[in-house]
Amino acid sequence: MEIYVAGIVYGSMVDGKGLRTTIFLSGCSVGCDECHNKKYWDKKKGKLFTIKELVKAILPKTPQKKVTISGGEPMEQEDALIQLLKELKNYNFDIGLYTSYDLDDISKEIIQYLNFIKTGKFDKNKKVSGKFFGSSNQRIDYF
Repeated sequence: MEIYVAGIVYGSMVDGKGLRTTIFLSGCSVGCDECHNKKYWDKKKGKLFTIKELVKAILPKTPQKKVTISGGEPMEQEDALIQLLKELKNYNFDIGLYTSYDLDDISKEIIQYLNFIKTGKFDKNKKVSGKFFGSSNQRIDYF
């Protein structure tokens, strides 16, 4: 299975607790006004990886075994996302997911692999400088 990746940031401290690797998946049709990741909206502009290639690429650069998957909108590649989550859990990663979806719209199949999830569409009128999210309508749940 393949997945489009817009970018990878090693050593992030702004996408969840602790030093993490953040994987930005390509593609987003949500189009939040003032989105800070507009360059990731076009799915085809990302680099195409197989799931195994992606995991192989991040393993040596992520010794802390913490990863956050963001985007774009990761749920727009749901089947590939599930396979990525399964593969990361095989290596005992602490996994976070950033999505504009509501928690009720995320399948139990995905949630079972997560340590936390940030949900809710960014709203520029509710912008905050809180930790790990951009607007007050967003929330973080820990599992």
